[in-house]
Amino acid sequence: MTRLLTAAVIIGALLGVLYGPPLLFAIAGGGVLLLGWNEYAGLTAGLGVNIASAPGALIALAVAVAFVAGPGPVLTALLLAIPLLAIATLRDHFADPVGLSAATAAGFGGLAWLALPMGAQIGTRYEPDGALWLLFLYAAVAVGDSAAYYGGSSFGRRKLAPSLSPNKTVEGSLCGLFGSAIAGAAVVHWLPGTEYVAGAIAGAALGAVGQAGDLLESALKRAAGKKDSSALLPGHGGILDRVDAHLPAGAVLYAALRAGWLG
Repeated sequence: MTRLLTAAVIIGALLGVLYGPPLLFAIAGGGVLLLGWNEYAGLTAGLGVNIASAPGALIALAVAVAFVAGPGPVLTALLLAIPLLAIATLRDHFADPVGLSAATAAGFGGLAWLALPMGAQIGTRYEPDGALWLLFLYAAVAVGDSAAYYGGSSFGRRKLAPSLSPNKTVEGSLCGLFGSAIAGAAVVHWLPGTEYVAGAIAGAALGAVGQAGDLLESALKRAAGKKDSSALLPGHGGILDRVDAHLPAGAVLYAALRAGWLG
C-alpha cells in the first residue's frame, strides 16, 4: 500500500509540473537534480570517493538550468562548470592525489550522468509540444519497465547481467522493449506529424537506453554496497532509483528532437 500511495503522489506531481508552465518544470527538475546529486555523493562515498557535494550540486544545477536558453548557453555553462568543479574538488583533496583523481573523475561523471540528462529534459519542455514529448519519454520508460518486470517474472530464463542486476533476464528485457514500442506508438497519436511506426521505433530505442541507465545505477549501488540510493521515497527507494532510466533516455530524446529526427 505504501508503494502504491507513493507512486500515486509521484504521478500526480509529475503531471502537475508537466502541464504547468515550462518554468515550473524547470524548477521541479532542478529540485530533482539537487536531491539526485546528494544521493550520488552518498553512493560515491560508499566507494571511498568524496566528491564536491554542495558546490558540485550548484554547478550541476547551473548546467541543467542553462538548457532553458538552448544548446549555446549549455555549452558555455559546461565549459565554465568543468574548471569550477575541478577547483572545488581540489580544495577538498589538496594533499591527497589519489583521492583527488577519483573525486574529479566521479564529479565529471556526475555532470555527464545527472546534470546534462536532467537539463535535456528541461530543454525538451521548451521544445514545441515539449510536454507531450516528455509524456512520450515517461510512458515509454514506465511501460517498458513494467513489461520487463512481468515478462521476466513469467518467461525469464537467461540472466541479462547477473553481476550487475541478478534478477534481470534477457526475456524480460525483450518484453520491456516491446512494451516501450507499444507505449511510443500509442502516445504519438497526440503528436502531429509523427507516424505510429516512428513512435514505436523511438519508444523501443528510449526503452533500450533506459535499460542501460537502470543497469548503470544498479552497478553503482552494488559497488557501494547499497540496495537503494536513499530512503526518500517510501517503497521506492531514492530519487535516483526512480529516474535512473529516464536520465539517459531523456538525453537521447532531446538530441533527436534538436536534430530533427522526431517531431
